[in-house]
Amino acid sequence: MFERLPDESFHYGDFPELSAGVGYFKDLIGIKEWKDRREAAAWHFYRSLVGEQEDPSGEGRFYGLEDLFGWYLFLGEALTDHPQNYEVFYGCRIVPVLAAIGRNLELIPQIKGFNERAKRLIERERSQPNGGLFEMLVAMAYARDGAKVAFKPEEPGRAKAYDLDVEVHGAFWAVECKRFENGDYVESERARKRELWLPATRLIIPSGRSIYAKVDFSVELSDVPDDYLVRHVIDFLHSGKNSNLWTDDFAFGVIGDLDLEPLQTALKNGYLLYPSPVYNKLLTGTYIRYDELNTLQKVKHAQNPHFIDKVDQAVVLRTRSLSEGAIEKKARDFKRKLFDANKQLPDDRPGIIHIGLEALGDDLIEYRRHEKIMKTINDFDPKGKPLSFIYWHYFAPEASPEETWAFDETFQWRGIRGDKRPLTLTSLILPPQAEGRDGVHWDGLPNKTFRSP
Repeated sequence: MFERLPDESFHYGDFPELSAGVGYFKDLIGIKEWKDRREAAAWHFYRSLVGEQEDPSGEGRFYGLEDLFGWYLFLGEALTDHPQNYEVFYGCRIVPVLAAIGRNLELIPQIKGFNERAKRLIERERSQPNGGLFEMLVAMAYARDGAKVAFKPEEPGRAKAYDLDVEVHGAFWAVECKRFENGDYVESERARKRELWLPATRLIIPSGRSIYAKVDFSVELSDVPDDYLVRHVIDFLHSGKNSNLWTDDFAFGVIGDLDLEPLQTALKNGYLLYPSPVYNKLLTGTYIRYDELNTLQKVKHAQNPHFIDKVDQAVVLRTRSLSEGAIEKKARDFKRKLFDANKQLPDDRPGIIHIGLEALGDDLIEYRRHEKIMKTINDFDPKGKPLSFIYWHYFAPEASPEETWAFDETFQWRGIRGDKRPLTLTSLILPPQAEGRDGVHWDGLPNKTFRSP
């Protein structure tokens, strides 16, 4: 299930940097423990696919939060060693990170405390690995730029200090790293959409019809009546029409019959990976970056349930939630992270703060967040701390019908004092040929239709 045969070709292509990064962490974990953690990640994934694994959070995850890093490593290994298990939507977020670490393994002996930091990540911090991975990427960037780098050791019983000591041309810097996570509001919206849509699907399924609904909400989902989608589904089912269009105080929407013919034609040529962007495009007719789909289907799985053999019925909801209130709450900036990071910096040396952010999706939200971030930066008072530079790094992972994974990375920085900038590199994750560019894009290999799982 997990091992690639010696004479078997790489389905997604050979990716030595990724294999090196995965191998580094697997060696730290140990063979026996890794096999147990890999098995647990696989079972959780496949039981979720067939509906046997309930997500206690109600957020529809394919993975367990108790060992999120195990899931990351499982995906990194799967891409090249057992691609039948690779999950493209989450994989595009972690594959470039593990590959970046693998590409820079020769720097690890130069970074004091790196292995100890990695061990803490794979053990105590396995449920929240993003912060530790971000620290490692920042440390490698400074080392790659010629600096002397050391992780600040933990001191039991004392408040958390900054993350890295960095020496550049005889100048000493304290570096603090913060990884900014998407807020609870995004997850609460997803849960609310399921609450609104599930009763409606119970009316559609007995009809045997395949239905597609697209709804752009103009108010926050918490203000939408509980029976809102149910009422529009009833109106459509009773109308005798192929589609209904509506506009009211809550949303603009359209609901109609879904043509499964393109999907069913593709399935005649072989199994289709699910979930995947290729499958979603065949199902709905369009691909949308950072799509928001709720899908209920009657399907026949292949022997490997990560692949679909036949689809008899599909009920699909595609939504956007772009009310002023939703945009404002989703577009959180990093004011609190910046404040906390500054507190952790020492008083006796110049400090640097790095903050990592993942793209939220819709451009309207990103524009609003950018405005907030710039205001926060312009208004920020270090309260007497010798803070010299603030770097913030934007990461935009994507899986599309054309690319198994793709990764955009941009960065901005602000000098607080007149010090010379200690880090000249512009990217933490992307390859060296991308350095020095404002916006950079790293492509994976084409997505595939599988003839057999």
